[in-house]
Amino acid sequence: MMSSTIKLLLVSIMLLAASPLPAVDNPLKPFRANYTLEQEDDVIATTQLSLTSIGDNLWRYRSFSEPTGWLGTMLGISVTQESEWSWNDHIRPSRYRYDRTGKAKHVHMKFDWQKMKVTNVVNGDPWQMDIPDGTQDKLSINLALMAHLTQSQSDISFPVADGGRLKTYDFKIVGQESINTSLGLINTIKVSRNKRGRKDRKAMLWLSPDLGYLPIRIEKADKDDEIATLNIQSLE
Repeated sequence: MMSSTIKLLLVSIMLLAASPLPAVDNPLKPFRANYTLEQEDDVIATTQLSLTSIGDNLWRYRSFSEPTGWLGTMLGISVTQESEWSWNDHIRPSRYRYDRTGKAKHVHMKFDWQKMKVTNVVNGDPWQMDIPDGTQDKLSINLALMAHLTQSQSDISFPVADGGRLKTYDFKIVGQESINTSLGLINTIKVSRNKRGRKDRKAMLWLSPDLGYLPIRIEKADKDDEIATLNIQSLE
């Protein structure tokens, strides 16, 4: 005959198996970071990244970039990107916008997770596309990587709604490196980013585990193979 202790143990195991896994809390915290974009030792632009809470489980991630020097002032060029998202065990974007002044371009995206679709309007021309769960926009992808690394330092891929079609961004950890910055010496995880099917368009990211995997440096080549590097300057 089964003892009461064994029965209790079996019941406990069954209850644990039937219980859902605990939800993972949002690991990301608000911040504001300023960067310079450098090419051949010249500062060609500045960028500010900021993450703010705008409601109950609603967040806004914003990037503002503008060129430096007289040319940027004369042309009046600036680029603003914003991604609004909520946390549901992972980042789930709801809206994205891209606004460029000067040679104007405007992109607005709205994610409908009930219908699993995204609607994109580029300069007034709309289109719609089916999306799988976990799809990111071109800005929230950075936060999705940061959130993943806080939970698991492992390679990962994300689907991204980008340029009128669904693309896959592959991230691979390639090592660790300490780099000198305006904030001092910072230990980083070095990560490569590839757009699947576009092996000629790679980027390298240096992310700080001590700062929630915030980007400290980002290096990528443009279509002419010229290297541009984004370097952190200040952080709040």
